[in-house]
Amino acid sequence: MEFRDYQLRLTQQLEQLKSEIISILTASEKTSLKLTADKLQSLTNEELIDQALKLQLSELTTQLKQLQRVDAALCQIDLGLYGLCSDCEEEIEISRLNNDPSTQRCQRCSDKHRMFKRRESFAL
Repeated sequence: MEFRDYQLRLTQQLEQLKSEIISILTASEKTSLKLTADKLQSLTNEELIDQALKLQLSELTTQLKQLQRVDAALCQIDLGLYGLCSDCEEEIEISRLNNDPSTQRCQRCSDKHRMFKRRESFAL
């Protein structure tokens, strides 16, 4: 798969996530959130993420995390760094990118990160 293909998939994911976030806000009973939904449609990706994070709505947590990952991957494409592990800077396995084009780590670093997070959660 070429970077253009990943970029297309990521752009489609980004638009879907933005739509989901705006739908959740529009469906809200709170008038202020409905107004926020209208405002969010005109924002850049970075502004959307910042504004949505400020709302601190638990029902948006999953979408916001994924939106941040997708946005980061698109930025990496723009910078010519896409496909490189954010930890070791080695190439991320094609199978991982095919599975999730927003992935930020190679398998080895992902396993290390997961183990670190596990240990960290047990330490609390």
